[in-house]
Formats: sequence, structure tokens, C-alpha cells
Amino acid sequence: MGGIAVIIAVSYGLLGGLVVLVIGALVWSSTLGRHRDIDLRKLAEREKTWFGIVVVLLVGLLFGTIFFTPYGRSATSSAQVVKVSGEQFAWVFPRTRIRAGREVEFELTSPDVNHDFAVFDPQHTFLFQIQVLPGKTSLYTYTFDKPGRYTVECWEYCGVGHDAMTTAFTVTP
Repeated sequence: MGGIAVIIAVSYGLLGGLVVLVIGALVWSSTLGRHRDIDLRKLAEREKTWFGIVVVLLVGLLFGTIFFTPYGRSATSSAQVVKVSGEQFAWVFPRTRIRAGREVEFELTSPDVNHDFAVFDPQHTFLFQIQVLPGKTSLYTYTFDKPGRYTVECWEYCGVGHDAMTTAFTVTP
């Protein structure tokens, strides 16, 4: 797991712990705490303070993690477009030359069932994956840094021939 992923996981863990503490305090105060005269004005001020703290934490987590989401990036006008279809039990891949160092926009479709387009580099290190849904076009933009033979596997069980649903393509310099 990368350093950024660790920071995100720790942040969400701390927020989850804070939520558990707040819920525990609420349960304790409403069921086990002593019943005494309650100053409603002070209680309202505390509620506003806690609400503000929670909002600030959630907005901080949003802005701390939103820039690392893998989707939402659009291809530039100079991107290479590769149209791929996932069909039981093969990837129909065009004979398009894919060049290293240039953006590639994969347009993925399926006429039959769900598939999952998972791409691996020449050392079989996982690079990315995207769901391919029937009747929809899924777009994914990626830049291959190095030339070589890349493999594609289906990671969504799509039927009895699922294990044979692999292909390869070559990225040229």
C-alpha cells in the first residue's frame, strides 16, 4: 500500500474512532449518566460546536482524498482511442498501434454480461481495472510509460469460459 493510501486509511480510521466515541458518549449520557438539571442553552451551544467539528473533519477528508480518485480524468484531444469489446469469453481488441508516452483512452463495451478489464504490465504488475457493463460505454484514460507486451484479464466472473478471457497488446516506443 502506498504512502497516500496509508494516510487516507489512517484518516478514515481516526474519523471512525471519533464517531464511535461520540456515539458512546451519547449513549452514556442518555442512559447511564446522572439525571440532573440540564441547561438547554449550553446543550445547544455544545451541539453546534460538535456539528462544526464533524463538518470540518468531513470536508477536510473530502479535500484530502478527492484528488487521488482514479476516475473523472478526461482524455485530451490528442489521446489515442482504443475501442475494446468484452464478449463471452474474449476481448475483441483492434489492431491499433498504442504508443508509449501518449494518453490512451479505452472505450469499453459489452454486448452480453458484466466484465472487468484488468491491465497488467510486462512483469505482470497490476496497472488498472474498470468495470465493463452491457449496453454502456466505459471510458478509462491511461498513459503507458514503457513499451512492451501488456496483458488483459477479465476479473468479473462472466460464465464458464471466464478463466480463458485474456488477451495481450503491444505498446511501441
